[in-house]
Amino acid sequence: MNKLLATAVAIGLVGMTGNAWAITDNEANASLPFSFSNPGARALGMGGAFLGLADDASAAYANPAGLTQLVSPEVSAELRSVSTNTRWLDGGTAQYNGFNSSGLNYSSQDDRTNSLRSFSFVYPGERMSFAIYRYEVINYDSDFQSAGAVTVTGDGSGYTGNVFAYDVNTSFGVDSYGVAMGFKASDRLSFGLGINYYLLDIRTTTDRFSPQDGSQLSREANLDGDGKVGFTLGARLVLTDWLSGGLSYRHAPSLDYDAVLSSPNFPGESIKLGTSLNVPDVFGIGLSVRPSDAWVINLDVSRVAYSQVTDNLVSLFDSDQASSLDPLKLDDGTEVRLGAEYTFATARPFSLRAGVWRDPAHELVYRGNPPNFDPATQNPEANAVTFSSGRKGSQTHYAIGAGMAFSKFQIDIGADFSDTSDTVSASGVLRF
Repeated sequence: MNKLLATAVAIGLVGMTGNAWAITDNEANASLPFSFSNPGARALGMGGAFLGLADDASAAYANPAGLTQLVSPEVSAELRSVSTNTRWLDGGTAQYNGFNSSGLNYSSQDDRTNSLRSFSFVYPGERMSFAIYRYEVINYDSDFQSAGAVTVTGDGSGYTGNVFAYDVNTSFGVDSYGVAMGFKASDRLSFGLGINYYLLDIRTTTDRFSPQDGSQLSREANLDGDGKVGFTLGARLVLTDWLSGGLSYRHAPSLDYDAVLSSPNFPGESIKLGTSLNVPDVFGIGLSVRPSDAWVINLDVSRVAYSQVTDNLVSLFDSDQASSLDPLKLDDGTEVRLGAEYTFATARPFSLRAGVWRDPAHELVYRGNPPNFDPATQNPEANAVTFSSGRKGSQTHYAIGAGMAFSKFQIDIGADFSDTSDTVSASGVLRF
């Protein structure tokens, strides 16, 4: 690996800059904490299912066609606390010649962020409604240290190699600022359009250390995120007095940032690659059923283009990217959300909510067997070990919530739980 680092730095010195790639195979990118739950504690309490209902100011982001249902100006805001279970490789032994990762160890910790998750203001008209909004797509901070791992060939009697110990300090967020419009084509059919400005804030460093003496070998830094424009299309159809449907397509851009590799062994020299975070596009369809005045049942099915995240995946260490990085490519995933709300018809209507949904796997996991270990180059397939199978995979989330409505104000709380993340939310809607 020392030879590999020296080669990489040498390549960088002859002008390896300015190319448009995707994320790198950095240890900090192992867990990708994307969340496409619709904004608002009300939606959260119903498992995030909201596309067919879309009947408050949070529709500006979720499905702008729903804005045409509003009859007075509204402001909505949501405070959300998210605990993410970050998991990483931390010691043990991987065996090659029929790759076996069962001897590897893993550590994990819960990282919590608290923030203003969403904000929106809607001004409705007779046939057209307008909104401005902000939505937090990602907010993630974590610091963790790994002991690396040992790799051996055959039965363990061959050459022993090492995957470096590393320290990760990661902070990245993506915010979406937008304007939206809903247009009522008829009493039953509405369309929506949102124009979004996505802004990436990234400050991540990964330091790698020698297994022999603990000295620092390299640092990979991700920094200088930029902003670009995306869009949202929406539609809502009232099929009957008790059944409505919604569609939403959200196209997000590739947000550029710089990946910089340096080493104390080569002072003043570094690689700088122009890379990008490809925020996945999401296409969703939803149904909302009202069996009675008290009940609302929502079902959303969304296709998330997670494969876009790893399009043109790049490594600062490996020039043979096509063969070594293909096993890290993500597949698209389908989210299925089901939720219900029951409202008690009192002087101040009170609602109880519950939901369940399935979050498809979207962590970088090395799939298949790596190439045989090559003692001549002393270069084990580090990605196979670092991104091995010790991750959680698809997750089932369970949600609960409640809310109370006043003459001009509504307050909601919601919570969402799974093995990999827990979310608690409070939101309010003020009507003028």
